[in-house]
Amino acid sequence: MQKVNLKILLFCLFGVALQANAATVSREFSGNDCSGYFGTGFDSCAVFVYSGDEKIELSPVIAKFNEGFSLSDTNSTLFPSVDGTEFNFSSTSSGNKTGTWDYTPGVDDPAVRFWSVKAGPKFLLFWEVPDAAVQTGGVCDVPDAYTLNCLNIALAVDTGDWTTPDNKSLSHITFYDTAAVPLPAAVWLFGSGLGLLGWMRRKPA
Repeated sequence: MQKVNLKILLFCLFGVALQANAATVSREFSGNDCSGYFGTGFDSCAVFVYSGDEKIELSPVIAKFNEGFSLSDTNSTLFPSVDGTEFNFSSTSSGNKTGTWDYTPGVDDPAVRFWSVKAGPKFLLFWEVPDAAVQTGGVCDVPDAYTLNCLNIALAVDTGDWTTPDNKSLSHITFYDTAAVPLPAAVWLFGSGLGLLGWMRRKPA
């Protein structure tokens, strides 16, 4: 139990710290996300990008919610613990054209890295990156941010905003996983970060 609590604590600490200095990036696509651009068959759906001729799959699908925010599909093959109760939604417009979502993962649940929003004949893919990445010269400061470099630095998040394509009424929202940092590595990173902050705050004698 102690190990589980520490893992959840670290997830929250890293999420809050990173999202406080993050920027949201989006990319518009024609067609559908799952059973479309990202693959056929819900459990086979995954965010991917081409690097040269190589197709690189980055994030498998977790769950999909319909226009009324009720659970439509889950990736029971990879994430059998997800039952939809981990997600909460708040619409800020009629037709659910804009809104926010929150995610409270259970012990065995994955982290969220990307989310897609379908409306009409298009969908928008959203992800968050460190704020510096969208500043002048950053890896996401390009006309089309859907690149391996920009996608690779997508942050694990537990809350986000959405806007539908062309201000049309929402069809569905889909969430995609990230590879979580293993607990021992996360502890080391957290300790190293505190140590670095302490070193930076030291003043010369």
